[in-house]
Amino acid sequence: MLYIVLGLEAMHPGMEIFHRWAFFERRALLDRIIRGKADRFDFTIGFTRHNPAFITDGPAGLNGSIKGVGYVHREEFLEETLEKMRERIVDTPKMAEAAGFLRDGIYDEEKIDFSLLTSLELAKKHTYENVKAGSDITLLYYMPTSISYEVRCKVEIHEDGPYFEFVNALHDVFHGKRETRSPAYVMRIREIYDNSTEAMGRRIYP
Repeated sequence: MLYIVLGLEAMHPGMEIFHRWAFFERRALLDRIIRGKADRFDFTIGFTRHNPAFITDGPAGLNGSIKGVGYVHREEFLEETLEKMRERIVDTPKMAEAAGFLRDGIYDEEKIDFSLLTSLELAKKHTYENVKAGSDITLLYYMPTSISYEVRCKVEIHEDGPYFEFVNALHDVFHGKRETRSPAYVMRIREIYDNSTEAMGRRIYP
């Protein structure tokens, strides 16, 4: 069994189940991209690990929106990682090289804060309006034909500071942009439900 330290506690078994799917299998996809072995399944179905629906409720109404989600390093590693990302951003990155940097420089389980998930707000419309008004977020993941997770989170919007820079720089490293300045969502995991066909909405964390 894999154990990763979250503060002073070993990872909860239910959280480990989710992160094996969302993090470690996604890192394996990066390996296949680097080796030139990624196939159509990887770039379509495999990427559903990155693109859950964001469910919010507030002034903009009950809303669902598909957004990219990633991981963030623990605070003690943020500045060191930011320095590496600042050096790595190029205008036209080669996919295999960008994937190599993400695998080796970002997807290091000893540096990841597995209690947090992050995303960029590129549209600043319904989700942004609801979260600004205090809405929490439910992330709904679905990988055809039967895998689904519901992750309920407490969310903060960061429009400056190290988390803001980290999430924007992570986007720029892969997409080849410079100086993306979009609001960053930092989402603290509160509950995880296994909505897959065999589990039918069983809570697995906490």
